[in-house]
Amino acid sequence: RRELHHRLPEMSCLRPGANPLCPRASRRIHARASRRAPVPIRASSRDDGASPEPPARDENSGGRETSRSENDATGDPTPSLESEFARVLREQTERATRAMETRWTQGGLRPRVVHESTSDWIRRVAFDWPNAVMGTAAGSVLVCNCEELGGLEYRERARRLLARRKDAHSRDWRAVEDRGLGERSLLGLYDAGAVTAVAIAGDLIASGGRDGVLRAWRIPPGADVDDPAHPRDGETLRAVGFARHPDVVTGAEFDVAGGCVWTSCLDGKIRRWGLRDEKDDAKDDDEEDTRLELLGEWSTGQAALCLSLDPDARVLYAGTADGGAVALDAGSLDTAVDTADTAVSSLTIGATLGAWTAHEDGVTRSVSHARGGCLTGSSTGAVYAWRVERNGERGEVTTRLAAKMIGHAAAVVSISTGNPRHVVSGGHDGTVRVWNAPDLSADDEDGEERGGASGGDVKKSECLYAVTGHTVWLGSVQADETRIVCDGANNIAMCYDFSDDPDDNGDI
Repeated sequence: RRELHHRLPEMSCLRPGANPLCPRASRRIHARASRRAPVPIRASSRDDGASPEPPARDENSGGRETSRSENDATGDPTPSLESEFARVLREQTERATRAMETRWTQGGLRPRVVHESTSDWIRRVAFDWPNAVMGTAAGSVLVCNCEELGGLEYRERARRLLARRKDAHSRDWRAVEDRGLGERSLLGLYDAGAVTAVAIAGDLIASGGRDGVLRAWRIPPGADVDDPAHPRDGETLRAVGFARHPDVVTGAEFDVAGGCVWTSCLDGKIRRWGLRDEKDDAKDDDEEDTRLELLGEWSTGQAALCLSLDPDARVLYAGTADGGAVALDAGSLDTAVDTADTAVSSLTIGATLGAWTAHEDGVTRSVSHARGGCLTGSSTGAVYAWRVERNGERGEVTTRLAAKMIGHAAAVVSISTGNPRHVVSGGHDGTVRVWNAPDLSADDEDGEERGGASGGDVKKSECLYAVTGHTVWLGSVQADETRIVCDGANNIAMCYDFSDDPDDNGDI
């Protein structure tokens, strides 16, 4: 002890975490792990005067020791090693979930590039993890893998594509001012890309353009960006089919359960197109002959600017040029597939369930379904949350304004509710904003009707924070419980990740 006492002053320059008895010994406990509660010790220690409990012996087995698993089977309260491990794993998962939720609330995100285009501006993006589809200003459709790869290969991988189709949509204007006055007034000056809508569901891709064409694609099977033989520019997307519209395609939504894709158009109509089986995909030499089947079209009465499908409630929402919103019947799951047995009941698909004025002082530029209703974004920068209730045998809806979310200084062009706890919005003010998700349940805990358009105060809320640094050309944002993916960085598609500690220091 005396020798150690005299050596300690000489070790004052040791690095933090080093063992004074062994200066080269590294610290084995990570900063994050040190915050975790230690696993409780079941056996009593000698310090408290208790002796370890001897192993149980079965008298019927000749005095042999009984295993812990046998004790569990006979109702012994002593936990098994497997149950203890499951408990520790569950606690770790809960802690990680709480930490990620705190990062969502406080803005503890880690930005990174998911794709960097070397030749074009990215104007639209959507993802179905781990793949994302992007539409460019020149009319190309790009598909990338968003999974992260560190090291020196990071930027090289970010430039590689999983698949692509160059010049998928035509662009017949040279300047923004060359577009029609009506289109410019509805969509704004900062929305001039050739691709105006994208969607992805598994290996299926949909893209809509200013040329009025909807195209369906399929990612080639076996495409892998980490394969050394994979082409740098990606494999060629396989054409599934196409469909023509009389005006700009403003929205596209896959309905996997219904085997179709929905579109909105500036001509004011919502259309439903049937999808082909993989064996019926078009060949390279007959792409223009493979048309998607039109299953129906329905008018909204005004130019339709946006679209969102609620796959659980089976309601399709659309925003219109007069500031309105429309709810359409997307068909129940047992009638969505067109078969002989469901031909009669499928007539309800596309029926208008309700229409209301969402924004009196602007156009409804974006819409997104949410649990219990929907959210609409205005060209003036406001986001409104609506409670939507289906009533009666025909399923017609009644709507009530639940919350006003004020923060954007320009048109809100995209809203995402992929994270049930938070709403993510993107606007032409160049910001991506994160909000607490409003409560759209019809009644409170006492069964009393909440405030809304029919009476009472409407809740006003501010965003938790804004992610700045984007351009006014930001066109779309999408989120899930772990991340946000968006465009608005010129030739780059961004990912804001909440799954890890951005500073890697164990603190939030």
